[in-house]
Amino acid sequence: MLLRKIKLLCITCPREDISYEEQVTLACQGGADMIQLRDKKLPDMDLFNISVNLQKICKKYNVYFTVNNRIDIADIAKSDGVHIGQNDLPPEYARKLIGDSKIIGLSASTYEQVIAASDKPVDYIGYGAVFATITKPESQERGLDVLSAIKKQNSVKAPIIAIGGIDKTNVADVIRAGADGIAVVRAVCGAKDIKKEAEDIKNIIFKTEREGRIQ
Repeated sequence: MLLRKIKLLCITCPREDISYEEQVTLACQGGADMIQLRDKKLPDMDLFNISVNLQKICKKYNVYFTVNNRIDIADIAKSDGVHIGQNDLPPEYARKLIGDSKIIGLSASTYEQVIAASDKPVDYIGYGAVFATITKPESQERGLDVLSAIKKQNSVKAPIIAIGGIDKTNVADVIRAGADGIAVVRAVCGAKDIKKEAEDIKNIIFKTEREGRIQ
């Protein structure tokens, strides 16, 4: 699938004070380019119903919507695609199930995994954790040097979406290191003012890219 440029991917954050529908509406209003629903504790029916709702919201704002891990839910909810990990169904089989018109994102946590994914049928690679993250405390912090090395590899054609501990304080560094875009959880969907945080991060991304082109 030919993607529009994904600068800001917002991943949902389980909260008691605000629904996924409200989170996603505000994130879309703030400038998200893609939304990913990630909740491994929801019953299948709830996950399906929420996916249908979020797909409708994202369509209204012309924002991509994907489901984490669950190819079956992504398919029957008619989402724009799915995000899979290294231990999920391999991309080539996922592609057979959901077809060529859907988005497939793939997580990669090492340089070697990114290079191995370069010939896979994926539309973007989610690389990280770039920094330590509360969302996945078990993930090893990779830093910016590996990200820079990845972007120097001509064999990697898919956009690299950096993830892990990214927020307003370090997003400019991530973009300067070569990331095509960034993915966040708590920095937007876990924030008090979701719309404003999305706007602020998106503006920093654009500003950093403009400064890079001038140089």
